[in-house]
Amino acid sequence: MDWITFHKASETLAAQAHAAMRDGNTTKAEGLFCQAAEAEERALGVLDASKTRTLGITAVSAVSLWYKGKDLEHASFLAYRCLANPALAKPAREQLDDLVQTLYTERERQRLTGEFLPGSVTVAVKGGNVLRGAAPLDLIVEKVKTLQSIFFRVVEWSSGKPLRRRGGPAKDITSSFEPWLVQEAPGSFQFSVAVKVNGQMDMFTPERLEAADIAKKFLDVVTTMATDSTGEASKQLVPDDEYRGTLRKLIRNLTPPANSTEAVIISSKGREDAAVILDESTRPKLDMAIKAESPKADESAGELMQEFTGVLRALDLDSDWLKVDVEDGQQLTVKGLSQAVDDVIGPMVNKLVLVKAVKTKRGELKFVDVAIAG
Repeated sequence: MDWITFHKASETLAAQAHAAMRDGNTTKAEGLFCQAAEAEERALGVLDASKTRTLGITAVSAVSLWYKGKDLEHASFLAYRCLANPALAKPAREQLDDLVQTLYTERERQRLTGEFLPGSVTVAVKGGNVLRGAAPLDLIVEKVKTLQSIFFRVVEWSSGKPLRRRGGPAKDITSSFEPWLVQEAPGSFQFSVAVKVNGQMDMFTPERLEAADIAKKFLDVVTTMATDSTGEASKQLVPDDEYRGTLRKLIRNLTPPANSTEAVIISSKGREDAAVILDESTRPKLDMAIKAESPKADESAGELMQEFTGVLRALDLDSDWLKVDVEDGQQLTVKGLSQAVDDVIGPMVNKLVLVKAVKTKRGELKFVDVAIAG
């Protein structure tokens, strides 16, 4: 048989594998991916070596399919064999280099103690000052901290725990579910957040754990809230008003500011087609939904809604206030933060923020919302 026959067979099997993955049948999908990889490798074997472009495309496809089928040894062997071919074109060589790094990372992950829950969330940061495989430290540290906050909030919400306003997650959560940062092959700057299970899971029923697939829940929450300007889909997914508001504000913290060329792309392994892109167009949708569910000024009582920009200098959620240095040198105190949570506001200290508050008839400012200005 010729190249086209084997290649077409591989495409058909790969399509069936993706369909099985969408249906949640991981075992079937991995078997089909391996069959697709075998057909693609046969196509590679009968290909005329002078067709360098097709050679590169087929080589990358075959290695990728073995990887998706979880046959890491076969994928690595084929990748090295293809890289040893001097006829391989530069674009394909670069892609195979990235795949080799991905395979190495995956093997290392399997050697780690403990067990990872199925699936992980891949985060890619692109544009702005981000380079291929490199990015400003502050930017990435900030993203990682926000992702960790969202992760623990999703676990707590899925576990039926009341909304936590102060401090870190409870010990029963942190001792059972541990987010790990996993290096990914470079493509701009990207990494994965994998969930390591430490064995202390007796407080969860098997049904609860199965229903709370962390990677899927994480992606569903981010995708729904980032694209839902009316707020209705978010209400259906997260009916609890307090959790919904907290998760939405954390996602806003993850979103690039207006006029930014930066983008954050979040996907889950096996669900790459469902990736969500957070860019400058995302924040207005989140702001609109947050505003719709925020406290309003009572004009009949002489209240007015106000907005002002300044540097957040201090906050004390226990004492119920925050202080902002505004442009004219004044320091304004805003009270009424009882509904705020610390992992939403805490990262904004010493940064330029936009504060929304209700000014009472007596001139006091009551907190409504705060976000990074931009």
